[in-house]
Amino acid sequence: MSRRRCETGTLELGAGLEVLVSASLATLQADEELDVILDARSGALELPGWARRAGHTVIDERRDRGAFVVTIRPSPPRGVGDQPPGLRPSLERGYSTAELRRVAGPEPVAADAASGLVPIGAVPEAAVAAYDWGLSTRDRIWTDKLASLTDRAARAQWSAATDIPWEAAQGLKPDVERAVAQVMTYIAQNEYAAYYVPARHLAHVNPAYLEVLMWLASHVHDEARHVEVFTKRALVGGHRAHALTATELSLHTLLQERDFSNAALLLNVLGEGTFLDLLSFVAAHAPDAATTTAARLAHRDERRHVQFGIAHIRHRLTANPQDRHQLVAAVESRAAKLTSLDGLSSDVTESLILMSARSHQPADIGDAGRAVRHLMTRMHRNRVRRLQAAGFDPRTARHLSELHTPNLM
Repeated sequence: MSRRRCETGTLELGAGLEVLVSASLATLQADEELDVILDARSGALELPGWARRAGHTVIDERRDRGAFVVTIRPSPPRGVGDQPPGLRPSLERGYSTAELRRVAGPEPVAADAASGLVPIGAVPEAAVAAYDWGLSTRDRIWTDKLASLTDRAARAQWSAATDIPWEAAQGLKPDVERAVAQVMTYIAQNEYAAYYVPARHLAHVNPAYLEVLMWLASHVHDEARHVEVFTKRALVGGHRAHALTATELSLHTLLQERDFSNAALLLNVLGEGTFLDLLSFVAAHAPDAATTTAARLAHRDERRHVQFGIAHIRHRLTANPQDRHQLVAAVESRAAKLTSLDGLSSDVTESLILMSARSHQPADIGDAGRAVRHLMTRMHRNRVRRLQAAGFDPRTARHLSELHTPNLM
């Protein structure tokens, strides 16, 4: 057994002695011990006790030519150490979330619901607190697209304060501006629900599924920005529009859903999927560049949300085909609570027509009305397409699309 020396001078415990000794012990090879040389008698008296509490072995305590010497054999590593070369990240193209997961190790099929706040790849010490993570099963929350979606969300951030040409939202005719304000208020009202649903689930995800936490946080951030940008656009022209009762009723049923996958189907696939078509319509027909830009940027975010929803539901149905009945029942149950809604609010449809009409001439108003009716048809057709992509057969997909709330979200 060979030895190394660590000169500590007059350092004492609590003032750096343990830091220097720990750093020196960490450099030792398996067949080495450490001679700690101390000038201070108090340090020499206290160091052996500290070493033993830390799990090390004190081999010897002696005087040597006026100095104090404590010989320590370090404890075996507690399961930590350098990653083997094959598990170190490849950084040629940055440090992606997928690369992080490859280095840290695969996500567990089932995580310990009582585990603590342990970063993936870390070695936990004994737990001192019991948690109760409600979402601790991979297939209830997972899709293999999580890593790429999360990285895309990080790259696609934008600002509602500086990335919108707000100066363009001026000079519209009062009735057109009022119509824009009503459409923007309607969208903002719905975006609140899209904000709260992922935020509620975020607090229940087991830390073992870091990608899910990152994804939900990005989703919440996106929706906060959407609420901001559409509220700003609604108010910039000096008008106040209605927060609609029918919309409130529909959104309340969405917020009542507690199951993660049911909520993903209702919000991400059906609701936000339908809003993709609405935002595309607004971007194409808005009377000013500020509204167009807000709709276009929000559409970019919502596409990611819809892609997550489709990928997650497909993953859930592939892992557990019997869960199809639960998902269908969630849509049917929500529809049963909304039988009083027989169509999209006339405040919204009339505002969409007036906002998108080229002029107030009857022919242009008629063209705009037909465009809005065609939008509703396109929404149904695209909902069916997305539901099939999520794993539902064509008949079930049409059934679920027809049950979707007339409020759109």
